[in-house]
Amino acid sequence: MEKFIYQIVLTPEDGGGYSVEVPDLPGCFTYGDTVEDAASMAADAAKTYVASLMANGEDVPSPTVREVDGTALMVFFEVDSSYIVSGEVVSAAEAARMLGVSAGRVTHMIDSGVLQGYRRGRRTYVTVESVEERIASNPGAGRPKAAALA
Repeated sequence: MEKFIYQIVLTPEDGGGYSVEVPDLPGCFTYGDTVEDAASMAADAAKTYVASLMANGEDVPSPTVREVDGTALMVFFEVDSSYIVSGEVVSAAEAARMLGVSAGRVTHMIDSGVLQGYRRGRRTYVTVESVEERIASNPGAGRPKAAALA
């Protein structure tokens, strides 16, 4: 995992909230309802942007600090190219049907690294490849036996 700190620029919107730009990452924009939300969204957008560059073998721009109009903050994140999920995806509900488990269990499997997937808003998506690998590994039901862990 590489560590990054980038400057972000928050601009208040007339209807409330903040537009956010990461000047060192061309085209990296987002929005947040509050300053905290905007900073969090900017860190996530920058993380995804940088991970995409890394996954495609492109150079990651060096961070700079500049004088700006508006509010400037710094955001920190750690990332590597594995943050980008590639390949065909299915919903968590479909992955659950394929695996014979609950959608909640699929979410736990993503969080623990057993499956590869991501969340977009309130929806969860899982790579078909990771589901097929899990099925092929023929896992037994329940928790692992103590002997298998030793």
